[in-house]
Amino acid sequence: MKKTLEGAAIFLVAAYVFALPYITVHQIRQAVKARDSVALSEHIDFPSVRLSLKDQLNAALMGKIQSDEMKDNPFAALGMMLAGPLVDKMLEAYVTPAGIGQLLSGKKPSMLGVKKIQQETAGAANNVPPTGESATEEKPLADVTLGYKTASRFEVEDQKKGVRVVLRRNGVSWKVSDIIFSELQSE
Repeated sequence: MKKTLEGAAIFLVAAYVFALPYITVHQIRQAVKARDSVALSEHIDFPSVRLSLKDQLNAALMGKIQSDEMKDNPFAALGMMLAGPLVDKMLEAYVTPAGIGQLLSGKKPSMLGVKKIQQETAGAANNVPPTGESATEEKPLADVTLGYKTASRFEVEDQKKGVRVVLRRNGVSWKVSDIIFSELQSE
């Protein structure tokens, strides 16, 4: 009897540990739907996401500059020098809970959208209902493929939108560490 209880306890713990990234994705969906930036922030490693997006944008820009049509342009190198700080500023503005919420909802990031979400989030904190499009109409991370890639890497892939969200194990919990855009990878 004691061995059966121990076996059942071990099975339940293993099942819970296996289900943790699925639970995290569900919590992220709920936070985006509710526009709860605090809850969303708990599931995102912002420095890692910024670095990942910065690397993707810089690689895409470098690919454009090295393309045949830009190869002979003397201003291409100057453009690349100016693009680095611009990319940094842009990522500082967009890689916020509101910006990530837009991305995960399948929307193109825009400063107007980020500001609107931030205002609605502030209004929700003061019990003011959001205006315009209802938060319940959003379907964040809808129609995606979920799965483990390794024991410490879990991916949420939306092939229609060309986005992969990578979660990495952080102790027992999971956090979003990368958001990969296929259109930036193919450049």
